[in-house]
Amino acid sequence: MILTNYFINRELKKLASQAASRRHQYRSLSDITKILFICDAKDWNEARSCIERLKAMNKTVNTAVYAPTAKDVPTWVSNYLLLRADRDINIWGFPDKSLQQQFNGLNADVIIDFTGEKSAAMYYLVLKHPSTFKAGIKSEASAYDFSLIPTTANSNLTYNFDQLLSYLQSITSINPRTTK
Repeated sequence: MILTNYFINRELKKLASQAASRRHQYRSLSDITKILFICDAKDWNEARSCIERLKAMNKTVNTAVYAPTAKDVPTWVSNYLLLRADRDINIWGFPDKSLQQQFNGLNADVIIDFTGEKSAAMYYLVLKHPSTFKAGIKSEASAYDFSLIPTTANSNLTYNFDQLLSYLQSITSINPRTTK
């Protein structure tokens, strides 16, 4: 049970302001091998098809899922890291330390976050993750390297995922080892 969101929101503002100074490495879809895909439990059916598409492209996909309560956690067929708000978040709104270590241990060339700031604890994990390329849905204070602005007509996960893939395919990345 969260007593107040004040402390997590204060930390999120601090982390978001520091995001511009962290190391960035934009990559095209062809250069990406490991992806950390983050979604809400309510979007799992749509997310699963997106994850399967990424795996069909020979990408290694780790998944993290946010669920508010135990009743929101459906039975799934794949491995994932689950952040359950009623169990894994302390009274100040921060995720459990062991969950933070597990999350940071998931290697990723890019983080694709479809939860955004709806889940302050998951957004905190994304901002603290050492990945050098983070993509997500734009909000007021988002600190992603690449943000999508969803249209009101098409704001479902699959549509936004298709848009993100299209943009990732058009990014031309420069391999720092081949340039002088």
